[in-house]
Amino acid sequence: MTLESDSSPEVNQRERIWFFPNKFWAATKGMAKEEVSRLMEEVERHAAAKNLEALKKYPFVYVGDPYKDTRHAA
Repeated sequence: MTLESDSSPEVNQRERIWFFPNKFWAATKGMAKEEVSRLMEEVERHAAAKNLEALKKYPFVYVGDPYKDTRHAA
C-alpha cells in the first residue's frame, strides 16, 4: 500500500481520510488473509476515488479531523 501525503495548504481539512491500523486489525481479527486483502483493496479504491460516503461505513476509517473538538466548533 502506498500512501501519498499532500501537505499543501489547499487540502480541505474536512475531507482528510484517516486510517487507524489498530481498529483495522480488530475489525479483521479472524478473517482469512485473502478476505483481509480484498477489504484493504476495496478501501484503497474508495480512497483513490475520494468516495467519502463509502469510506464512512468502515469503523477503521475516519473522514475529517478525528482530533478536532466538535463541541467547540466555530
